Amino acid sequence: MDTSKNYILQPFREIQQNVSVPTTETLLNCVTNGFRQLTVNDKSHIIKTKVRRKPRQKRKNVVTTVANMISDNNLPGSSKIDLIDNSNFKITAVCNQNSGKVFRIKKLGCRHIHKSFYSNCDDDIAGGHQSNVKTQNEFSDKIHNTTPVANRNGTISYNTVSPLDSSNLQSKTNASNASIRNSAKKKKSAKKLKQYPPYWKDEEVHRGLSNGLLIKGVLRINQKNRHEAYVTDPDQSLQDYFLPTMVDRNRALEGDFVAIKVNSRTEWTEKHKTAHVVYITEKVHPRVAVGYLLPMTGKKKMFATFIPRDKRVPRVKIPLSSCPDAFHKQKNSLDILYKVRITSWLDLDFAQGVITDLLGMSGNLDSELIAILAEHNISTNQFPPNLSEQTDTIPTHEYANRLDLRKECIFTIDPLTARDLDDAVSCKELPNGNLQVGVHISDVTFYVIEGTPLDLAVRKKATSVYLVNNVYHMLPEELCKKCSLLPGVDKRAFSVIWEMRPNGEIVNQTFARSVVNSCSQLSYEHAQMMIEDPNRHFEQDELPEIHGGFTYNDLNRIVNTLNPIAVQMRQQRFDNGALRIDQTKLLFRLNQNTSEPEELFTYENKDAHRLIEEFMLLANISVATKIAKDFPKLAFLRCHDPPKESMLVEMKKNLNAFGLDLDISSSKALQNSILALHDKLGVPQLAAVNHLLAKPMNRARYFCAATQNSTADFSHYALHVPLYTHFTSPIRRYADVMVHRLLASSLGYTVKPKWSVDMVSSIAVNCNRQKYSAKQAGDASSDLFLAHYVEKYQPFIKTAVVFQVRSHSFDVLVNATGSIIRIHEKGFDKGLWQFQENENYNTINLVFPETSEYCEEIIRIKMFETVTVNLTRKANTNALEAQLLRPVSSTLIVNTGALNS
Repeated sequence: MDTSKNYILQPFREIQQNVSVPTTETLLNCVTNGFRQLTVNDKSHIIKTKVRRKPRQKRKNVVTTVANMISDNNLPGSSKIDLIDNSNFKITAVCNQNSGKVFRIKKLGCRHIHKSFYSNCDDDIAGGHQSNVKTQNEFSDKIHNTTPVANRNGTISYNTVSPLDSSNLQSKTNASNASIRNSAKKKKSAKKLKQYPPYWKDEEVHRGLSNGLLIKGVLRINQKNRHEAYVTDPDQSLQDYFLPTMVDRNRALEGDFVAIKVNSRTEWTEKHKTAHVVYITEKVHPRVAVGYLLPMTGKKKMFATFIPRDKRVPRVKIPLSSCPDAFHKQKNSLDILYKVRITSWLDLDFAQGVITDLLGMSGNLDSELIAILAEHNISTNQFPPNLSEQTDTIPTHEYANRLDLRKECIFTIDPLTARDLDDAVSCKELPNGNLQVGVHISDVTFYVIEGTPLDLAVRKKATSVYLVNNVYHMLPEELCKKCSLLPGVDKRAFSVIWEMRPNGEIVNQTFARSVVNSCSQLSYEHAQMMIEDPNRHFEQDELPEIHGGFTYNDLNRIVNTLNPIAVQMRQQRFDNGALRIDQTKLLFRLNQNTSEPEELFTYENKDAHRLIEEFMLLANISVATKIAKDFPKLAFLRCHDPPKESMLVEMKKNLNAFGLDLDISSSKALQNSILALHDKLGVPQLAAVNHLLAKPMNRARYFCAATQNSTADFSHYALHVPLYTHFTSPIRRYADVMVHRLLASSLGYTVKPKWSVDMVSSIAVNCNRQKYSAKQAGDASSDLFLAHYVEKYQPFIKTAVVFQVRSHSFDVLVNATGSIIRIHEKGFDKGLWQFQENENYNTINLVFPETSEYCEEIIRIKMFETVTVNLTRKANTNALEAQLLRPVSSTLIVNTGALNS
């Protein structure tokens, strides 16, 4: 009998390349994993056994039926097998009987065609030899001769035992039967593996990283699916490594530096190489989270479960004895927010931890703000009094060591409510017709002396944190005032002065410690009015006070001299290859008493903003060039790695399906492509493209020059410059303080720093970490105030653009708020959501049924289609959800009958 018809009947998630022919155990797996129907060549066999409840002996009839089908000699050369579970989830496998290869596996409703594998137990890949003719007894023995093997992740696969010779066939039959009798026990035992695999030893990790067996990278976790994580390939042109399970992630959390081992090719997915974590080289995540407490039941009733708001963090088991009284008294478990610190994490199901803070009531604005600071590990501790003993008065002898610029027309341009005034500008005409343009930055290093308690405290904070309603300063508040370039007061500064031709070409430049006296504190709004109407006459109360004998005309002349130079510099930057991806930024006007949001605005980048931006960029680039030349190993710089090429390629392919071309060969080509899309797309669609483009982009980062492989790694992709750093905001960034110290040393003001590369690199790492945390906290506060605003002003109806379509959901971008919302199929009645998988892109037909008011309507959901949604606040969160509005003759219907989410 030809027994090469060896079909794979295991559930999809357990299919592996080296699986043998269906044995009693693999057939049992079909039943115990919930399949109710098996179809071979469209002949159905109903599996009547209830899932996971009947003992094994009561499934014998099912197993016999399936085994008989497998051994049927009359099946054609290629056979199709369908498995359907109780929720109508179907897997289809098409088997080639000659090669034993399953050349197509597909889940119903899934876009992906999954990798082929061999079902023939005698293929070399299964460890056996080729044979086309076998006896019925051999086939029967083959069914029984498999060995269950526990894998790394706790699942079981079956490795085929080599074919038995007739001489020892009977002698091994008993052993293999015993193996089958015990296999169910072994699988049950594997399921009891409740702990993560141990980490490798330090010496093993070091050796693995050295010889290339292991790869080091930063872990990123999917915010919407905590089971999926990624580590960037050191070769940016390749796909990220995919970690598909929590076991593969092995207790690492977002941002941690990990050592991973790449899995064998048989475990790779269609799109990604897969890997697993063997060691955490640096725990970046603080192991704290904010969330709710829920009581546990059954055997675990002596514990409470902590449910983190951040789904990337595991659930935490807390002893009831350590829970506060508020937990035992609360009526609704979701009313109170807690902060929890993870103390250990061995079990797969739960981490262990302790409650460190009761933060307040969920939904309360003050409590939620405290929760944001706690979740992002933002320190709000006050500095000890008198930590800075430096006086603000400048002694006479110090003027001799500084460039005296107090008589120059120097002024600041900042947001209207700004308090930290780091930078000022100046401009005057020289006798030769050129211009002397200056950027003057507060000299924070005069007050923050290296190595002092103040310096160490500021270094740890690394950055100011800007929330919607408050600023948590890096420096003590009193010191912020001392350092700020307030008008009418002598201030210490660090100046960069260029001689420029009127077209912006630099003739020479000078760096110097200086003394300045700002004549005015202009806002962006003031400067913008000057640019838009140079001849405008301002009333006395429209402008801030002007000091030093200067007039409005002096300030107006400087602003309108600098602006055309800034325009030319900006154009030159983009001509040279700079890239800018704009995204929506929200601003709020708050109630002075309650701090609740009353008005919502979007940030507009106007000429006045761009004027300051260009000259600050120029100052940063100039200083970077100076310190990189004088300190080739210790230079504290900032780079921006090129985007992930594989993601850009995928995006280019997706856009091509809609007739949109994206040149990804360089930052300049990408910028030109974005500009070309302005003529083809509307504002919502262009915003969606910008959002998609932001995904492959890497975060810019600080680094110590000696830690990079070559100077080519110093470059900044978005700015398209070979050297860049941060110099212009030392009041709010410690990175700038480091740069000021290097610049002072290079100019001979101070001795050469005795820093080690490791010290500078560790400071850079901390600056990167704290800057990212501050950004996340700022974004979270914006989400919080937006959620409160949306909740207050219902209905909140906006246009959104579709940018991703899946079988059971689609994502939209609400351009007015920058919000990303996912709309799920589960909000629609059965049959109203019709997914269509196309070769180039997916679509969903949404049916709005006929009502007494409206006829039946169908809208087609695909990429770049616009829809209208009503945003609402999601219960017990600061997130938004969207209700899709029914289109009726292109008119928005706001009443309840028109809504369907």
